[in-house]
Amino acid sequence: MAAWGPSEKPPDGGPQLSYASVVLEASNGREPAALGEVSSFRGEPTLRLSRQEIEQLSAPFKNALVGRFSYTRPAMDVIRKFLTSLGLKGDCAAGLLDSRHVLIRPALEEDYVYLFARRIWYVCSSPMAISKWSMDFKANQELAVAPVWVAFPDLPLPFFQKNQLMRLAATLGRPLRVDAATCDLRRPSVARVLVEINITAPPVKRVRIGDEEFGFWQLVEMENLPEYCSYCTIFGHATEQCFRKHPALRPAQRPPQARLLVQPQQNPALQSPWARGALALHHRRMESVVLTGKMEVRPVGCWGALT
Repeated sequence: MAAWGPSEKPPDGGPQLSYASVVLEASNGREPAALGEVSSFRGEPTLRLSRQEIEQLSAPFKNALVGRFSYTRPAMDVIRKFLTSLGLKGDCAAGLLDSRHVLIRPALEEDYVYLFARRIWYVCSSPMAISKWSMDFKANQELAVAPVWVAFPDLPLPFFQKNQLMRLAATLGRPLRVDAATCDLRRPSVARVLVEINITAPPVKRVRIGDEEFGFWQLVEMENLPEYCSYCTIFGHATEQCFRKHPALRPAQRPPQARLLVQPQQNPALQSPWARGALALHHRRMESVVLTGKMEVRPVGCWGALT
């Protein structure tokens, strides 16, 4: 979906629904109220929607994930049984997007975090890479958002409260969960939070806690940032290592090695007339065995022809 341009942003219209109301109506099984105004734009039919209204329509799908199969995709029934076997705490629907992608919709955010944090699952030996769904989903692209463990070393103890940590992590992205060792202060030297982060954005090194007059700078460390190629728009390799963008980085293929044919050396002793005759007689004896199944026995030194 293309973003609204400065001169193309439609005016707000109609009643504005909150995120809570949209989710509540969806959870009650009722269709949310229709948004938008039927109109025209530059002489073409248009459904006028503001950015806020589009975000409201997308709210029920904020935990939607996309499973991508690079190789063989199992049948949808197999994928649904696999999701059920994970023991998720809520319902988890799965639908087919195309031949390689499936849409996964966990009902609970806890299940969403559990599925998204692992990133790769194996369904009947077929790897399924997990990425976040968005309105701009395309089959050959992946949204540059991934769950990353963020560490706050030497964070003062009052900020180890779970709600306060989640608020601190919200300065970097969408916080998902707090490390267990952080919650019970088993490791008070560092606090760790799993955060959804835009991988293409410059990594944050520190955040300010306090105001302009009183406060301090807190160091931020991001652990194991996944590699993302902005040229291919997929995870798996960095842009600097992309063979498509930098063909010179591709390893040179070795030229096929020429096969050396070795001719068997002939024994000079077999080149005499007597040796050639003995060898021909031997071949004739073998042919006789194949045809008759009997071996003719002659005295030693008798090389007479077969009759």
